Amino acid sequence: MTRRSPASNPSEHPLDRIPGWAAPAVYFGATLLLFREFILTDEMLFGTDTLSLGYMARAFFADALRTTGFPLWNPVILGGTPFIEALAGGDSFHPLSVLLLFFGETYRAIGWKLVIHVFLAGCFMYGWLRILGISRGASLLGGLGFLLAPYFVTLVFPGHDGKLYVTALTPLLFWMAEWSLMRRGLLPLAALAATVALALFSSHFQMAYFLFGAVGAYMAFRCWELSRGGEGWKAGSRRYGLFLLFSVLGAGVAGIQIIPAVDYITTSSRRAATTVDADPAAALAYSASWSLHPEEAVGLVVPEFVGSSVGGAEWTSDTYWGRNGFKLNHEYLGVLLLILAALSFLGGPRAGLRWFMVGMGGIVALFALGAHTPVWRVFYEVLPGISLFRAPGMAIFLTGFALTTLAAFGLDRAVRLTESGEPRAVLRIFAGGTTLFGVGWLLAATGVLSTLWLVIFDPGLTEASAATLERAEPLIARGFFIATLLVGVAGAAWWGYARGMFQARVILIILGILVAVDQVRVNEPFIRTLDYYAWSRPDANHQFLMERNREETPFRVFSMVERGQDVTPGMHGLDLAGGHHPNDLQRYRELIGMTGSSIPEHLATFNPNVLRLLNVRYILWPVAEYGAIEGVQPVSQLAYSDGSVHSAVYAYPDLPRARVVGRAVILSEEETLDHILDPGRFDPSVETVLNEELPTSLGGDAVQGSARWIERTPNRLVLDVDASGAALLVLSENWFQGWTATVDGVETPVLRADHTLRAVQVPAGSHRVVMEFQGPHFAAGLATSLASLLLLVAAGGTGFWKDRRAGRGSDTRR
Repeated sequence: MTRRSPASNPSEHPLDRIPGWAAPAVYFGATLLLFREFILTDEMLFGTDTLSLGYMARAFFADALRTTGFPLWNPVILGGTPFIEALAGGDSFHPLSVLLLFFGETYRAIGWKLVIHVFLAGCFMYGWLRILGISRGASLLGGLGFLLAPYFVTLVFPGHDGKLYVTALTPLLFWMAEWSLMRRGLLPLAALAATVALALFSSHFQMAYFLFGAVGAYMAFRCWELSRGGEGWKAGSRRYGLFLLFSVLGAGVAGIQIIPAVDYITTSSRRAATTVDADPAAALAYSASWSLHPEEAVGLVVPEFVGSSVGGAEWTSDTYWGRNGFKLNHEYLGVLLLILAALSFLGGPRAGLRWFMVGMGGIVALFALGAHTPVWRVFYEVLPGISLFRAPGMAIFLTGFALTTLAAFGLDRAVRLTESGEPRAVLRIFAGGTTLFGVGWLLAATGVLSTLWLVIFDPGLTEASAATLERAEPLIARGFFIATLLVGVAGAAWWGYARGMFQARVILIILGILVAVDQVRVNEPFIRTLDYYAWSRPDANHQFLMERNREETPFRVFSMVERGQDVTPGMHGLDLAGGHHPNDLQRYRELIGMTGSSIPEHLATFNPNVLRLLNVRYILWPVAEYGAIEGVQPVSQLAYSDGSVHSAVYAYPDLPRARVVGRAVILSEEETLDHILDPGRFDPSVETVLNEELPTSLGGDAVQGSARWIERTPNRLVLDVDASGAALLVLSENWFQGWTATVDGVETPVLRADHTLRAVQVPAGSHRVVMEFQGPHFAAGLATSLASLLLLVAAGGTGFWKDRRAGRGSDTRR
């Protein structure tokens, strides 16, 4: 092997000889390449959850911000839900989200949030690697690999923006944690706390939980390392204590998001039924669901092995044969980053940190496999909060982060060895990787791999999945071939570099191109756009309902489209009895007979009491799927080009949104639902069901009354009520703690009626009833956030001022 001439300055790393602007320029170009169809057009970025709820919730939020103020209640779907507690608006406190939604078009703002976070992820990764002492070139490649990582970017397709935000902030939080150790003072700690708050403002508490656990373990390791290095255990404990203190301060800044949501999700949300209220076996099964499986583990290295359900490319079109229901994103780690990470074992600085990353990445990967390994079960039993989560597979972003960090170390080490004339170990790893994937290619191409796999790992594969695997075999073979080719080309390039054919900067460019080609090819099928105006344009049925909405008193629509999960009418200002929501009220679900994302049985079977109670005046019915409703003529219909009916609107003689009744039936909670569902026992037009006695009696069946709407905004309702005797004003709106009422200015209790609705007692005569909502923990959350923010600003300002007086620079690189 030809020995290279030594560098003119041995202490300078060859990959440091690139300009400082190169990294952000490369990341800007990579982001533009990924999202070119969105950035360069006026289209909307596609996301399945964005279309099913995300857009509607954000549009509601943005409209309220500009008109009535911050919404605390969302009345549009499923009888109404608390906005903050139920996390209906997702990142509604995230500063970037609020700014984009307030000043921009909602459909563009949703996409720009994702695009900006992808770009920033590369910058944050670059900063993290630089503070570890890694060269500019290796840090640039690491940032590029993280920015393009499919376990990160492919979250765009399912519309999992909260997961994407936390993943983007991962290197920033590690960066700030390391900065707080390297540069004493309050400013780095304040920056760390601010990053903690941003991660929590993503509203994806599960991902944030995983991230905080990883950073906590990292800081424990680093403080231990510093203590052993001469600082002493007292100093190390003090550093860790400050880290914990400012982490709690950051969580306090997000108190307005955390405090209301945690109580709601564990007590009132439908999530309580599958976690805290479930029997142990059901809770365990729920928490283990949507983990990775052995086939997904191979897919971490060869993406085609497990396939996908998204379409858009041959290898992602109905090729998923795994054990989850479907696959809308991908956890691919990057084969070249894996090879570069292997190079980090060839020695070099920061051995302890490198081994920590190996341990963290490996443990997280085992955890992500759920019940397939004992690791997840240990965490489930030991760590508080894990039992509230499902989908352990989403933790894989931490494995990807650790791998990318090791890859940057590996590149630096490989260049050092090659520059010193010792490239043999580097070339052996490239050759070994090429051989390994080449063998995989031969096994896959001959069908031996899939046969062995079924025998060893999945002998119980279903017939449908086995057929899918058989169809995917050529694509799996192609995936192994691509991996072989990529590693082989990279190895050949390194051989040329070792022979002195070109300099280190050239090998950096070659590796950067190969990493980009590899990861962009995986990401491309998961990034799509659509014409927002064509998608959001109301059809004939929606137009009919919108016209009725302008002319009639408030009413609800029950849409059986998408099995009752349809939220599209909500985009057009229509209130829905059904719909989709991840954290809606459990009592309401019980009333409409809905479990998970299944059909709301009591609405779909037209239980008259449920339809009347919920103020359903129109039913939007997919005739092409379920047939016409017999004996009823539609008031509007949408037809195909051949004249056959696609869907129709049927009128239903509902009760008004607000009604006056003079009789209450007092039943136990256990008896209530059965009584309500029985038309032979319960008539909602003249009575309501309560679970406790009233302080004063009602006027009975002879009472006549009416209610007229004066004001109807998310947080405030005003009605003028007339009653011939003592009565109850019953609203077809969900009851929840935090709703207060006054009758002619006198505070009056808001009662839970008809299992989940609201009622207020009114005396005979004419009265003004005002209902206002402020969640039960909103004030505590707001106070916590403001107090914590004040402390954070004071700490950061003090640290900044002290640094200026001391003349300290802001460079955070070791």
